[in-house]
Amino acid sequence: MIYVTRPSPNGEELTKQLNQAHLPATHLPLFDILPSSELVDLQQQLNRLLPSDIVIALSPQVIHTIKAHLPDLYFPKHVHYFAIGNKTAHLLSQLTTTKVSSPKQEDSEGLLDLLKNTTLAHRTVLILRGNSGRQLLADTLTKQQAQVKLLACYHRKPITYCDNILANNINNQIIIITSVEHLIQLELYCQKQHKQQAQLVVTSERILKKAQQLNWQNVLQIVGANNQILFKTMLTLCHNANINFE
Repeated sequence: MIYVTRPSPNGEELTKQLNQAHLPATHLPLFDILPSSELVDLQQQLNRLLPSDIVIALSPQVIHTIKAHLPDLYFPKHVHYFAIGNKTAHLLSQLTTTKVSSPKQEDSEGLLDLLKNTTLAHRTVLILRGNSGRQLLADTLTKQQAQVKLLACYHRKPITYCDNILANNINNQIIIITSVEHLIQLELYCQKQHKQQAQLVVTSERILKKAQQLNWQNVLQIVGANNQILFKTMLTLCHNANINFE
């Protein structure tokens, strides 16, 4: 069984794709995504931006939350928009109807590399994110004298399952993990046998290193977290491994 742990709607979409390809997949989201109390300040923050300023969206969940809870939000055309990941960039461009730039390497390091030749001193950089996560981007931009403002658009609420939710057919399990927070939450439902026999698929080097620290033995790191890459990986992985899902 393939377990897709990423939240809705991306997790549901990937699960549906896999099932349509005759691969048994179950959507097992580890968190609900809920609007943050800071979201009500977003329009005011956007209205204050000057033509040289920058807005950065860190995940698709930022955009999904904005669309669901602030459908009439106005994005100014005169600022520069960036996103981590092609999926996030595509979703943000639909809202802003302007160009959104994103790095090939879909993480904070990739975005910092994309911005390395941009003068950031005294420019406001509004970072749209969840209520937790890495500080690398904000800290690095602050050192470059940008006026960094963090706005939490959503927060994660853990979803509780029965302790044995993953107890069956462990040696034929593939578990998809797209953030360190998801990996840590997965610990609640894993046995030692999972870490020895199940296949863990992760979407960044940072998650890979954390999985190794947690003693996962079969970890595959792929090049991105978008559903297209994950779908192709699952097709190849299941075909090559000849996994018996019965």
